[in-house]
Amino acid sequence: MIADEQAVEQHDDVVEPGLESEPASEPESEFDALRQESARNLAGWQRAQADYENLKRRSAQDVRDRVQQSQRGILLDLLDLADDFERAEREAPQAPGDDPDPDDPWRKGVELISQKLHALLLKQQVSRIETANHPFDPELHEAVGQLPGGHNEIVAVLRTGYTIGPTSNPRVLRATQVMVGDGSIESSEPQDLAEDLPTE
Repeated sequence: MIADEQAVEQHDDVVEPGLESEPASEPESEFDALRQESARNLAGWQRAQADYENLKRRSAQDVRDRVQQSQRGILLDLLDLADDFERAEREAPQAPGDDPDPDDPWRKGVELISQKLHALLLKQQVSRIETANHPFDPELHEAVGQLPGGHNEIVAVLRTGYTIGPTSNPRVLRATQVMVGDGSIESSEPQDLAEDLPTE
């Protein structure tokens, strides 16, 4: 009886070859599969996150572009109004041969509105393009013709130009229309021919 119990105990200790390795390999292969699936999910999430960030940047840029385009249109209309005020100031009524009366209420009213308009433009970072003592620059000036004058010299200003943006990096809002010297004579101070143009 005792010998039979010992034989049973010995039989229980005997393990068939290969039975231990199979259960151990299944969890490893399942873990590898889960790890690969997790890596795929992470890569997909990262791609989706990058696409979303790119979409946000493009959308924000589109909004900025549309705002700038609308702002540019409004400012160009205001520049036409500024041109009209410049013309009105030049053509203020006065007695023949007399200097303009600084106390004339009509002139004072026009000057006041013009000052407010230019203050509004300045608030929007719109500044005049200076032409005095500056050579012709195709990025700032639009040449519409030639007059006797020095080579590459601005002889006359037909329409004031403006830039927009900070002074460190301004962009041309409207180029200055100028007449350029044909190189036939020495340099001279540019004239303002805008007063000779027909009114619109």
